[in-house]
Amino acid sequence: MNLQKTLENLSLNQKEAKIYLTLLELKEALPSVIAPRANIKRPTTYVILEKLKTKGLVNSCPLETT
Repeated sequence: MNLQKTLENLSLNQKEAKIYLTLLELKEALPSVIAPRANIKRPTTYVILEKLKTKGLVNSCPLETT
């Protein structure tokens, strides 16, 4: 069984699993970087990241500006 299917069996839907796995690979990234890597539209990526944040699977941090 592949990792995406395992995550889906643990209550993540297909898009949530794809974004979660993409973020695991990238470690840290903006939604604009995650979306094309996961092959999911950017607005959908923002919504899914919020869902994953609510589930305690991802964290967000403010961007540093100089």
